Amino acid sequence: MFAYEKFDVYSRIVSSLDSSSRLNYSPLIREAFLFCLKEVFCKPVEMPAGGLLSSGVLTDVYPEKKRIKKVGYFADRIFLGSILRKFEEKGIATTRINIAEPQYRKLLSTKQKEEIDFFDSRLIEFYGASIRRDLESRFYFLNGLIGEYFKLLAKMNVDAVLLRCYYSPYYFPIIFACKMLGVTVIDVQHGINGFKHPAYSKFKELELSSPLLPDLFWTWGGMATKMLVKDSDIEVGARVVEGGNPVCPHIKFSKNIGRYILYTHQPQSKGIPVPYDAIKNVHSLIKEKVVIRPHPLHIDEAIEIQSMLKKMNIKSKVEDPVKIGINESLQSARVHVTFSSTCALDALNFGIPTVYCSDYIGDVEKEFSTGLLIRDSDACMNNLIRRPDKALNYSLGSDQMIESAITKLLTGR
Repeated sequence: MFAYEKFDVYSRIVSSLDSSSRLNYSPLIREAFLFCLKEVFCKPVEMPAGGLLSSGVLTDVYPEKKRIKKVGYFADRIFLGSILRKFEEKGIATTRINIAEPQYRKLLSTKQKEEIDFFDSRLIEFYGASIRRDLESRFYFLNGLIGEYFKLLAKMNVDAVLLRCYYSPYYFPIIFACKMLGVTVIDVQHGINGFKHPAYSKFKELELSSPLLPDLFWTWGGMATKMLVKDSDIEVGARVVEGGNPVCPHIKFSKNIGRYILYTHQPQSKGIPVPYDAIKNVHSLIKEKVVIRPHPLHIDEAIEIQSMLKKMNIKSKVEDPVKIGINESLQSARVHVTFSSTCALDALNFGIPTVYCSDYIGDVEKEFSTGLLIRDSDACMNNLIRRPDKALNYSLGSDQMIESAITKLLTGR
């Protein structure tokens, strides 16, 4: 199942709740849907309303947020470096916080059990699937570490924490502890998240009292912000600040442009097929070498793809995504090919056309009308032309954006 299909399942279940219900743990459940839900069978029947009894936690039970004088972060110094340096320039101390060793407390609160029962019973009845074991395991992990992080964060006396990808079982207990301590939680987004990203899209107001949600979302710009806030109540419960991509406040543009076809590979373990027909078609039109850019954890799959392309008489090489950043790779490409990777949006930084195969990217093109996102069936010589005049700064970032975002954060404006 693709992520956007999993979001549709989650959204349909939540939409059956009445407005008086409150979900304390929706971020954790969204994450479980994203990573644990494999396949579903959808019955064509109307889902009945109701199902939860408990009202949830009210946001006014949390202490007032502390004035930010010290910021903590977790093992992401390279990614967060530009933000941390800007804090330090303003006299704000920064400190690394170590992730605690996993601990499990095999007890569930009444509210936790109720939400697990609600979601899993609806999955079973209407979709023929179950993720109860995965949900329970995540809650045991959460419950085992909340107390540990409460003591640790209180001892370190931090006033804010920076996270990347807040929707992690490792981060949920940290966020919960921060809420109890009045510590501001800032989620620095790792990229564009899409209109149907299960951990970011279309939050309903009944989800926003959750102790597992960040207080502030740091987005990369207007496009990323729209992806987050469209058809969502997220700003009722969290601030959104456009701070840019912290990794790329500066980038030197290459003079050697248009040298190859870049294919960004998505893990086949997630059910995403290799778009061989699209690659073959683009190669027949462009006649350039194909550079295969895999996910860092799936380089072995890229080697298999290279072997298959060789059989198709297509010259290719595998790129090391650890050593070469996506913008560095894209700026020298002539055309980008993907099944559904949001690297298609990074390609907009350079006016590079992307040939895609999924309705997911098609929905983005309909929303933003760039003309540079091209369905594989529509690819031809006339639209596979690099257009610097259409370049849209999606993820390059800048010192000015970081400065502005931190100023807003510190002043509350």
